[in-house]
Amino acid sequence: MMSRLDQIRAARNALIAFALWTTPALAQAPSPAAPLTLRLADVGRFATFVDMGGVQWTGRVARLRALQVTEGGFRAGAEEFWGGWRHEVIDCEARTIAHAGFSSIRAGGREGPVTGDQRPAAPIAPGGADAAVARVVCDGWTPFAKVPVAGSLAEAVTLGRPLIETGAEP
Repeated sequence: MMSRLDQIRAARNALIAFALWTTPALAQAPSPAAPLTLRLADVGRFATFVDMGGVQWTGRVARLRALQVTEGGFRAGAEEFWGGWRHEVIDCEARTIAHAGFSSIRAGGREGPVTGDQRPAAPIAPGGADAAVARVVCDGWTPFAKVPVAGSLAEAVTLGRPLIETGAEP
């Protein structure tokens, strides 16, 4: 004869077995990507956006990534690309930049691995994308005030590509 305690144990054991069986799958499930805060900093050969939500500060040194959106139809080999992430370290006081790698972004948003080692810091040349990124990050500059902040890679591509074609100025 089965007692109430045996019934509780059976239910408890089933619950434990279920938890053990499903927990690894839940733990490995990809978390939804955090929304991006991509502020347009420069338009030239690329439309360059700063990932404002990803800036990490140590004193007045910022570690960040800048999204370079390519013109429409950009291909490398047989694949189409949206652009890529430049990983940077900017010393706002010294006005230097150290390039810390690059990762490509294929059409559709698939990101490649970060490649390249961190280079030594060098002075930021005036007038280029690096200078614009530094002004946005270090000084709070907001060029292209009428261009909305992009919340995704696809949105940045949609906003940036027409500006590359027209040669927009801040």
